[in-house]
Amino acid sequence: SDGRVVKAMPQSGKSFDSIKAELEPLVLPNPYAHFARAFRGPKDVQEVGKFAFEKFMSDNGFFSLYLPYMQTIEQEVIAMGVSLLNPEKNSTGNFTSGGTESNFSAMHAARNWARVNKPHIIKPNIVAPYTIHPSFQKGARYLDMEVITTDLDESGRGIPQNIAAAINDNTIMVAASAPSWHYANIDPIPEIAAIALDAELWMHVDGCIGGYINPFLEKLGEKLTPWDFRVPGVMSISADLHKFGYCQKPASTIYWRDASLQDYHYVSIDDPFLGQYKLAGFSGSRSAGPIFAAWAVFNYLGEEGYLRLTQRVLDLKKTFTEGVNAIEGLKVWDVDVMPMHFHSEKAPTASVYQGLLDKGWMMLGLVAPEAITICVDPALSDEDVALFLADLREVTERILSGDQIKKGDIRYS
Repeated sequence: SDGRVVKAMPQSGKSFDSIKAELEPLVLPNPYAHFARAFRGPKDVQEVGKFAFEKFMSDNGFFSLYLPYMQTIEQEVIAMGVSLLNPEKNSTGNFTSGGTESNFSAMHAARNWARVNKPHIIKPNIVAPYTIHPSFQKGARYLDMEVITTDLDESGRGIPQNIAAAINDNTIMVAASAPSWHYANIDPIPEIAAIALDAELWMHVDGCIGGYINPFLEKLGEKLTPWDFRVPGVMSISADLHKFGYCQKPASTIYWRDASLQDYHYVSIDDPFLGQYKLAGFSGSRSAGPIFAAWAVFNYLGEEGYLRLTQRVLDLKKTFTEGVNAIEGLKVWDVDVMPMHFHSEKAPTASVYQGLLDKGWMMLGLVAPEAITICVDPALSDEDVALFLADLREVTERILSGDQIKKGDIRYS
């Protein structure tokens, strides 16, 4: 079999009760599915977002540039979001479906910008550290571009000199992460942006993970590498609302240092029947639910709420670090932001991972180097953390005692 499902539409509909009966067993149990559902705020924050999402989920986000009731809400989300990024007077942004669309939007805008500013380039490329998100390679395939990746330092950060050496006559963009998913560390963006500025290239910061937590980490006294529009040369920043913005999926944002750069993002079609066809992002019809949910969550939490939840993340980070490191052979990585990663120096990391899966924990992981990922968010309770650490200790000690888990059983998310 090739794995395809062959199933005809039922002749008559099923009852609501029978549908619920079929779907209920598929719901992954808490807290074991928690890390696969991250990133979420506490229950009250989830309820606020859910209320707004459900009220407007059938409204078509297609109209967000045109209908005042929706346009105002979306633009307020953008204004509140960009205010966190040390913006310039004319900084602005767009609402998207996720980090992939946000990064794609930046790449597309940079390509159109280069057609005006670097018209000699036929086959454009982007230079970035090796840890740049795969959405860049994906977007490059759509846009017929190339991504050139460069080696990292020992902490998993990009090396500015490597970026400078990789730039060639066809380069239009330099990209870096704040932070990367793989190492959760922020690239040396001031130095990389200076290289891009000197070479007259578009500089993009992938802040999908950090965009809505970095500002509050800094306000709480964490020392982070400057990464936003305070850095000269940074032209665009992606930031996921459905990560540490604690908003309902799918929701992200792409921000532009100046509204003039946003013009390169838009695709405006003069349709003979519809008139001007111009949308906020790549998608056509989309649910307006995420737009209104983001507005509701922003207003419900405010800066004080985000600071409170960020402090909770820091407290959880400390608890996990101490708890994991207290287990024989396990080592938590040092990270600037999130997510957390750890590996085993005695038992095979992949076996520990498999043991957690067997316990019911849906975990994410890295394959090179091997690591297990902990997606910490403020929805985690102290009881959930204690259960996870107890299961992790039991699994690790069982493996170290000689109870081997078959290699063939290893699965990575």
